[in-house]
Amino acid sequence: MSKDNNMKPPDSRVHKVTFPWLSTLAGLALILYLLALSDPGLLNFYDIPAIWLRDEIKYLFLAVFVCLLFRDLIRYHRQYRNQGKDIKRLRNQVTELWQSKKQLQLKAHTYSGHADKLKLFISDKLLDYIEYDEKFLHFKSIAAEVRHNGVISFDKVQTVLKDLANAEADRAPDHQDVQAALEAMRYLWDLLDLSTADNLALHIGNLLCECEEHYCQQMLDVADAPLLPYEPVYSPQAAAWRALGLVRSEPLSPLLDQQDYRLVDSQWFVNLSTVGSLLGNENHLVLLLENLLKNAQFFSGKRGYKVPFAPVALTLAENQGYAHVCVYNRGPHIREEDRPNLFQLGFSTRRAREHHGRGLGLYFVNEIVKGYEGQIQVHNIYTPEASYTVRLELDNGDILTDRVEVVLVDGQPQCRAPEGGYEEAREWPLDAALRSVEVTAVSEQLHEATQRLEAFATKGKQERFDPAHPERPFWRLSYQPQRSARRLCFEPMDISGVQFDVLLPTAAQRLDNTELDLAEDIDAEVERLDERFRARVVQGGST
Repeated sequence: MSKDNNMKPPDSRVHKVTFPWLSTLAGLALILYLLALSDPGLLNFYDIPAIWLRDEIKYLFLAVFVCLLFRDLIRYHRQYRNQGKDIKRLRNQVTELWQSKKQLQLKAHTYSGHADKLKLFISDKLLDYIEYDEKFLHFKSIAAEVRHNGVISFDKVQTVLKDLANAEADRAPDHQDVQAALEAMRYLWDLLDLSTADNLALHIGNLLCECEEHYCQQMLDVADAPLLPYEPVYSPQAAAWRALGLVRSEPLSPLLDQQDYRLVDSQWFVNLSTVGSLLGNENHLVLLLENLLKNAQFFSGKRGYKVPFAPVALTLAENQGYAHVCVYNRGPHIREEDRPNLFQLGFSTRRAREHHGRGLGLYFVNEIVKGYEGQIQVHNIYTPEASYTVRLELDNGDILTDRVEVVLVDGQPQCRAPEGGYEEAREWPLDAALRSVEVTAVSEQLHEATQRLEAFATKGKQERFDPAHPERPFWRLSYQPQRSARRLCFEPMDISGVQFDVLLPTAAQRLDNTELDLAEDIDAEVERLDERFRARVVQGGST
């Protein structure tokens, strides 16, 4: 202990090499002295004493200079040697610093490995509680959803009951109000029944099996068959219309059966075709579409995505025995890193100051689709680059033909100007009234028939959108018929957004299961069944 205390710390001073001032000044003085001795005029001018001219004094001056020079040489040698020690010490310090840095890096890697092992250990331990956490989140989200729908249903039922209580004093409630209140309560009950099931997809699958049995009884039309407890099939068109009424601010008129319907306004483009009936509960499809439409409404209202056409589109059609529901919204694309978690319970891409998603809507959608044994796909819609040939026919017989090339500039569609550069729209001044316009896509990406637009009015500014894609038009025509400023404008549209495609098998498709799936390897399936048959024959022969 005492030995360590008596040890001297290493010298950390930095030694400098000083200039030999004494020998330099002595040398200058010796030079001046010798110069004075060599010039008698200088001796007489400065009146130098005679004793300084003696030989002993000369040798004395020379000896002093030599001593000072020797002293400076010794000091320089000592300082140079100390400076070498300083450089060596500095190199040693740099080496020690690098060694300590390597040790720190090694410790960091070691601790990082320990942290990863700790994370794996914690994640393994948390696996036992994941099921509980998911159920907790599930029922917490269910409570919020049911409460929202419960308030609406309660108001409707309360209004009807008040009208019934005051029927004599005022008037009885309208039949449509009573039916709406009944549907609201039934929808609330079905939502609660579905939400509290242990497995949503299995719950819907079991219901479809029961409905399929009742539907077969209906198709067979057995005379002694008991009355069915409920209707096993429903119209997907009516379900889509009800779902639209739940998310739309304005009320909707009753939908007539077996009739295609189209609704176009500033917010919605709806095209519902008559399709085959679906098995199951109508409210399940209403819940599916309600969540998709609410999701589309939210993202279409994002800042920077305003468009002159309806930002949300709902279409329904039949495709090879499947009810094809398509919901498109103008808005931001879905990130690739979000796709694997898009339908997970509790995951939400809604991040806004006034609204945070509960991660329940798309989870319901996916579970309902799985229960129906259907398909759901999500696509990011991109604005295409294309070339169009525009042919204008005027009332005076003139025909104008022009080529319009649409390119993307910073993600926005622009028209390539004839004189170079880009412009937001292509404009043609007209000498006479417009009779018709023909737009033909000539690019490789688009293979479409020529779109002909005619019957333009003689007064008022008019707009016509791409009739080939009414749900998300690629372009818009603006016509100004005023004689002093008669012109036609072609403007490409930015249609980037997201589209959900849902395919659900109709009741007829579920019953007619003789159609083979073309995606399967038929030869391999036949070979597999043949092997099993031959194995049974061999076993039977051996016995």
